Amino acid sequence: MPDATPSFTRQLFTGDLDDSILFPYPRITEEEDRRVTAFLEELRAYLDANLDREWIDENERIPDQVMEGLRRIGLFGISIPAEYGGMGFSQSAYCRVFEFVTGYDVGLAIVLGVHLSIGIKGIQLAGTGEQKRLYLPKAATGEWFASFALTEPEAGSDANGIRTRAVLSDDGRHWVLNGDKIWIGNGSFSEVIVAFAQTPVERGGKTVDRVTAFILRPDMPGYERGAVLRKMGARGSNQTELHFRDVRVPVENVLGEVGEGFKLAMKILNSGRQGLSAGAAGGVKQCLRMASEFAREREQFGKPIAQYEMIQGKLAAMAADAYSAESVAYFTTGLADRGDVDYALESAAAKVWNSDALDRAVDDLVQIAGGRGFVKGYPYERMYRDARITRIFEGTNEILRLFVGLSGMQEPGEYLKAIGKALREPVKQFGLLSEFATDRVRLALGGGEPAIEGEVHPSLRRHFDYLVDHTRDLRVATERMIRRHGRDIVDRQFVVSRIADMAIELYVRAALLSRTQALLAAHAAGAAQAPPLTSTRVSLDEPSVTRVLRLCDLACQRSGLRFRTAREALTDGRDSLLRGVAADVLV
Repeated sequence: MPDATPSFTRQLFTGDLDDSILFPYPRITEEEDRRVTAFLEELRAYLDANLDREWIDENERIPDQVMEGLRRIGLFGISIPAEYGGMGFSQSAYCRVFEFVTGYDVGLAIVLGVHLSIGIKGIQLAGTGEQKRLYLPKAATGEWFASFALTEPEAGSDANGIRTRAVLSDDGRHWVLNGDKIWIGNGSFSEVIVAFAQTPVERGGKTVDRVTAFILRPDMPGYERGAVLRKMGARGSNQTELHFRDVRVPVENVLGEVGEGFKLAMKILNSGRQGLSAGAAGGVKQCLRMASEFAREREQFGKPIAQYEMIQGKLAAMAADAYSAESVAYFTTGLADRGDVDYALESAAAKVWNSDALDRAVDDLVQIAGGRGFVKGYPYERMYRDARITRIFEGTNEILRLFVGLSGMQEPGEYLKAIGKALREPVKQFGLLSEFATDRVRLALGGGEPAIEGEVHPSLRRHFDYLVDHTRDLRVATERMIRRHGRDIVDRQFVVSRIADMAIELYVRAALLSRTQALLAAHAAGAAQAPPLTSTRVSLDEPSVTRVLRLCDLACQRSGLRFRTAREALTDGRDSLLRGVAADVLV
């Protein structure tokens, strides 16, 4: 059954819009805003003086002296609690820093994200008091970097299908670990490695394999590091293979409960996906800045190319994506900071949407730059290469779409299964069937819709009305597809991904509307600036409010078109054609 903790996105599949999650848009405190702003100013000054992006790209590493300076200013402990020597930033504040670092160098951002978003995060979430005291202080100073070792050569996105295995020694004091890991960030130099392996556990009177998390150190006999992997982009980051050959791991190095490692891994990856969504949002904003500057300066046919509508269209689309991406990134981190809602689907949705938006933005940036976008010596081609990994790691976008779609369908599926049982005993189950029939009639007539109970700004009413209508459409489409395909829905990936795209668009649109509502409310209250909602402060004079509303209008229109495209593709009969052509290709 679905998690009892409320999830905004999961509820969309059942036609519900949860006002208690949608409003107000999350914000960090004024005190934390001052702290993170001051830290970013210090970090900016250091990176401006010391970071050479081109050198890093050519040499495929970050200089040791740069890393040492970043240790001194405390970058590698920003999200670790103060009691263990870190800065104790909230998830939202941490992601502001991560977004900023991504704008400087994606490789450095990956080093930071592997260390804090996923590497040491498991110990923060599930570590014992002793484990936290042992590992967190050295992680906070950057003396010990952390890695997250889940992916394997034969189990990429199939995290539950890993083959690395650990068995308890005869004396019960060690786990003996064997296996191989691939694409492990910080793997060449990490001193704390959270690794996952299959272990035998008792379930229902039978011995079965379940994933368990272990804390490893590189000085354990049998722990081997492979060669550094060379990559298309993000070259300042470090990825290696790791090999475990009869590594004896003390039982006190089990992280969390034996057999519960898969759940822990998924919680950790939620944090990583939030960091990636914030970084991608920053990337879209950076592309917009650079494209706008180039378009204003580059002249063709006697005037700047910014005056041509073909270029203006690209810039406008990029601006709408930047506003949406930033809005959903920090709406999602705000859910994590709340602590009382489920944000797994939301983290996946934000990562998918923002990484796709970054892909669009960097492609348009290279197109606007023309020949300069394709050659070294300019930053555009490096940005293009760096951005490509974003749609692959922390779960490929294809896998995450299936995760969002199938997870969201779970509750409607359970309800429809109950309806099916009731139909076999109509007299006994008359009440349930009556409810179902009444519900169908209401949906058919446009009634029984989800509702926004909170007060909505008049300028946004039309967009909220469409959000309500489209939420109803998602519910209808979900139930129709479940009834049509039954258990086979799991294998109908075209269908599931389109349902997921509909839900993702609704979630992103809800986030940007929530943010816009907060900005307008602050303006009505006479504030000179928006509250610290996101990584960007917004001046709230009348011209700025007008610009924000235009951005919101365009972003909502584009979202609505993407939603409609996904919805119509469910019933236009293209799937058999796609499968047929694919079969022809594979002959």
